[in-house]
This record gives sequence, structure tokens and C-alpha cells, in this order.
Amino acid sequence: MIILCFLDIHATEKEAAMRRLLLLGLMVLMAGCGSSVNVEQERTNLLALDREWAQSTKDVDTFLSYYAPDATTYPPGMPAVTGADALRKLFTEMMSAPGFSLTWTPTKADVAASGDLGSTAGTYEMSTAGATDKGKYITLWKRQPNGEWKATDDIINAFFLAPALV
Repeated sequence: MIILCFLDIHATEKEAAMRRLLLLGLMVLMAGCGSSVNVEQERTNLLALDREWAQSTKDVDTFLSYYAPDATTYPPGMPAVTGADALRKLFTEMMSAPGFSLTWTPTKADVAASGDLGSTAGTYEMSTAGATDKGKYITLWKRQPNGEWKATDDIINAFFLAPALV
């Protein structure tokens, strides 16, 4: 308030109003710049979310709910698959295969300072029809307008490809 009074000392009423408006705008701008994301907390949250997702491999709907609608997955030995319908087709077929099992263990997470982008990485094991595939993955996440994290890119890289999985 003292600053506002100082700005008004030798000003016309219109100039004083403009100065107050300018100062108010600067204060709002500075307050916005001062907001920050607790990156460490967001890393912990994202790691927990990936671990939660890893428990959903028996239910296609729950599993797919972690993906953004325009997400892409890059499965080993296959072309990339993009979009909700294509992802549903891929994972419905995979999960209905005899002996299907998928597990993964997230080992690290990172989040951008802006708090809107993140990644998780770890190792996985997938089995079907007696064949087992092991490898590593990295998942890219984007915070949605409602605040939820959704996977946008799921990149899977096999240590080796079992012949039955190709």
C-alpha cells in the first residue's frame, strides 16, 4: 500500500489509476512465476502410479485407462500402435492369448520442472504359450487438464525376442 501511495504523489488521477493497475499486474505476474512444482513429490507419485498400473494386467479396461486417448505403444518386434481403438485391439488379443502374463517393475521416474511431463523406466517380463520375453521399458507421461497423469508413449525393448512372441 505504501508503494501505491508513493506512486500517486505527483500523478493525475488517471495516471495514478494506470500506475496502480500496472503494479497490480506486475504483482500477479510475480506471484505466478513464484509457483513451483515439488518435482521430488511428483516423481514419487508417478512411480507409484506406474506400480499401480503394473497390477492391472488382467483387466483390459483398467489397463487401458492409464493411456492417453492418442497414446502410442512400441512393442518389441512389432510396428507402433497408436490410438485408443488400436491399443484396445492389441491388448485384448495379447491378454487373451493362452498363458499370457505381463509383469513390470518401475525402477525410476523423472518429472519436468514444469510438472506437466514425466517418465518412468524399468524392466518387464511377458509370457505367452510357454515363451518368455524379458526387457526394459520407458513410458512417457503427460499431465492431463484434469490433473491426472496418462501414458502417451510406451516404449518396450526386449533383451531378446523369444520366437513364439514374434
